Amino acid sequence: MSNTENNLKSYLLSKCIIGYGIINGLINATIFYFMEKSTPDALFYSGDIIKDLTFTTFLLGFLLALIVMPLTVKDLEKGKFASQEGVHKLERYLPNHLFVFSIVLGLVTAILTIILSSIIVFLFNIAPLTVMQMMIFKGTICAICGGIAGYLCIIKVAYRK
Repeated sequence: MSNTENNLKSYLLSKCIIGYGIINGLINATIFYFMEKSTPDALFYSGDIIKDLTFTTFLLGFLLALIVMPLTVKDLEKGKFASQEGVHKLERYLPNHLFVFSIVLGLVTAILTIILSSIIVFLFNIAPLTVMQMMIFKGTICAICGGIAGYLCIIKVAYRK
């Protein structure tokens, strides 16, 4: 494995797991808590859970693309990782225009959320959720989707010709 591949892998791990994953999940969970703290007895049923998470992760993917792409380009220019040779199997399907890419990334994260949260909610029959349970669930789903969105942004920059 070459040094440029190692640089990209360590950059991906750092940014996707910590920055766009865990930190993003914590931020979204905290925002949710402050939005719902006045109704601590509220319950979130299956439809509410999936709608809330889908809307949130669409915004998450959309906004992350608009923010992460320029920051990743700057990191590439600073040499934090190297441009990659070849074609990445996912990158070639992603649009080059930033706004269109942002919409696509929002849709990808929303679709992943619908699938993932539906499986969890219906397979494990977890609904209704309390505010605290929903906060933890939302933080977890946002961390997963944020990490995936960050990964797609970074590979789009790393493999761009």
